Amino acid sequence: MGARGLAFRILRDCRGTAAIEFAVIAMPLFIMILGMIETGLLAFTSAVTEAATREAARQVRTGNVQNASDAFASFRAEFCKNLPASFACGTFYFDVRTFPEFANVSLPAVSLDANGVPQGLQFAPGGANAVVSVRVIHPYHFITPLIGHLMGGASSTVPLISTAVMRTEPFS
Repeated sequence: MGARGLAFRILRDCRGTAAIEFAVIAMPLFIMILGMIETGLLAFTSAVTEAATREAARQVRTGNVQNASDAFASFRAEFCKNLPASFACGTFYFDVRTFPEFANVSLPAVSLDANGVPQGLQFAPGGANAVVSVRVIHPYHFITPLIGHLMGGASSTVPLISTAVMRTEPFS
């Protein structure tokens, strides 16, 4: 009964089962929690970008940007003042284009270079009564590599794009 009894006692012993069960589910649990945090941060960054873009586009619509001595600097300053302090303004890129009519609005796809910088951007805010598109691009770099790989592909970076299209006012 010695060896058989010892084996039976070991099989009946339940001490440590909670630790073993937690070890089995810990990694998927932490990945899910990090994924939720990452997704929330992505949504927050997108909402902040949308709000700042809307306010900066309003300055284009009213002609304040076009009438400034340096239109790009004026637009950038207007955009950046609407960002929370935790966001670096240098990580946002601007693409402002003018079109003759709304039917002619055609925006090219955003492509990022190897460093995550958008390519082919313009800054042409137009004049009075012009149709203007304002796009702000923020290359979002994922914190968690697994979530970034699943959502952003091989680079773990996805461009967050905020767009506003409007006709400027008849300013002078």
